[in-house]
Amino acid sequence: MSTLPQNADVVIVGAGLSGLSAARRLTLAGRDVVVVDASDDFGGRVRTDLVDGLTLDRGFQLYNPSYNEGARILDLVSLDLKSFSPGVIVSIDGRHYQLADPRREPTKAIDTLLAPVGPFSKKLKFASYAARNALGHLELDKIDQSTESFVRRKFGDEFTDKMLRPFLAGVFLEDNLATSKRFFDMVLRSFVRGVPGVPARGMQEIPRQLVAQLNPGSVHVNTRVTAVTPHRVDTAQGSINARAVIVATNSYHASQLVPGLKATPGNAVTTWYHVADCRPEDITHGHGILLVDGKRFTHGHTDMTRPVVNTVALTNAAPTYSTDGRVLISSSAIGTHPSPQAEAQVRGHLASLYSMPTSGWTHAATYVIPEALPAMLPPHVIATDPRVDTGLYVAGDYRDVSSINGAFHSGRRAAEALLADGR
Repeated sequence: MSTLPQNADVVIVGAGLSGLSAARRLTLAGRDVVVVDASDDFGGRVRTDLVDGLTLDRGFQLYNPSYNEGARILDLVSLDLKSFSPGVIVSIDGRHYQLADPRREPTKAIDTLLAPVGPFSKKLKFASYAARNALGHLELDKIDQSTESFVRRKFGDEFTDKMLRPFLAGVFLEDNLATSKRFFDMVLRSFVRGVPGVPARGMQEIPRQLVAQLNPGSVHVNTRVTAVTPHRVDTAQGSINARAVIVATNSYHASQLVPGLKATPGNAVTTWYHVADCRPEDITHGHGILLVDGKRFTHGHTDMTRPVVNTVALTNAAPTYSTDGRVLISSSAIGTHPSPQAEAQVRGHLASLYSMPTSGWTHAATYVIPEALPAMLPPHVIATDPRVDTGLYVAGDYRDVSSINGAFHSGRRAAEALLADGR
């Protein structure tokens, strides 16, 4: 680890995506930037472990190539994105129904329309809404509301409970769809415009590209920050004087460092990785496509005996996630579930979802992420001003939208506000 400097133009607290995005923009502007982070590596919530020939992201994460900020700052060719199959499979009573955008999967159009997830008219209404959204024909709601109240009123109870709620619960990491409808519109637009995937070498390749665009030695990990002011950052390894400071930690830690900053609640997730004892083609016909439980919600209530909110055969989309051809399954549940009993319950649910025995599957890892995603509750203000004091700025996806793109955007906005202020 390089020695911590005593002075810098700008100190950024947090080496997650927001902090690295800000650092990149300031470095391009010629500023001397120092990034400090308490963790043992950069990336924040976007981290990857290599274990026994398996690539294990810390929590199920995807990258959408439609992200406009990502297009600005990443080399997508070098990322070598492995796209998932478009759409989602809904499991109902042991049968699988694939719902997909007919523009991308025209052979699935009839299956989508006939799937028992709601009336034909509601499916068409949703498809029309999604298409208009993707084309930018929807204006930002003047009065925000919850996603649940909007979709239930707009698309009906059956389509909401059997299709939208099972899918969106895994996106928002909350079962009640209390998330802002403004955020729902942005999520829907990104899914229609681009097919998500994972980098061939894991999600941490994303922050690794950003670090490669910074000056060598500018990122200092294992460096715990104890206090910040607009012109100084105190750490366990010493203090750094600066012309300006950007706090780009998660919401909770930012609220501990910046007086008066209110913490945003976070949604938790637990992700289990299993190695299946079957061939790739035995899982969702060899496709890397998200599978959800169409009976997890009944009459607006969550069936807690069905813990898995989504699951996917990662190696069907990204064979590079296993060095020897093993089938790697990623499955997630909302909340924190560290116990062996939880893993056993998940394994039982997976047997039902995939209609195959899972007793022979090998448990590879469990990741419990307490603050996986900032809650986007209505009324959600998109793009909060990064300025909190003269010379002190705050960045993070919780101040924009809860996504990789939101993190990138918030970091750039903080950097550009700093530059505009002449710091």
